[in-house]
Amino acid sequence: MRTLRRKLGYGLLGGAAGLLAMELVKRVTAPLVKRRAPEPAGEVLTARSSISMIGRHHGSDESATDALGRILYENLVGRAPSPATQRKLSWAVHIGYGLVAASLYGAIRGGRDRGGAGTVIGGALFGAGLWLLGDELVVPLLGLSEKPTSYPVTSHLQSLAQHLGFGVATAAATGALLDGHRPRR
Repeated sequence: MRTLRRKLGYGLLGGAAGLLAMELVKRVTAPLVKRRAPEPAGEVLTARSSISMIGRHHGSDESATDALGRILYENLVGRAPSPATQRKLSWAVHIGYGLVAASLYGAIRGGRDRGGAGTVIGGALFGAGLWLLGDELVVPLLGLSEKPTSYPVTSHLQSLAQHLGFGVATAAATGALLDGHRPRR
């Protein structure tokens, strides 16, 4: 049990490094991303804009983390959050999800000695999997975003790059912590 807690903790610390890398990639790639055209005022989105079977749960300019933070807040407090509170909630959802995913990565990675290219490849696969399953599939299915084809390709590429940065940095930091804690033979 102590080993599992240590792996979860190292994954958590690795996730903090991954979140920093993700934010850096976002800032570097932001000028390259073409933004989606704003929706005309008063226009109702049709079913064609969504793949969700449970309905649309986000506002027109709301990210998935904005929407999820708002939904949780409204269910707990009974009213909509202020814009400042919603920004904080969005960050909390983003950071919380990233740290939970990274902790699980630390537990699953175990004590396998990959090092070098194995860490980079494993981290890239981890990040790409989070992007594909999370951003491209689960988030739209939950109605927290429009269907993937509603966004420009550059937006998807930026998100993929961010998730690759997150995965590689998480894997490298988690691996370094796990490898540094192994008993010497």
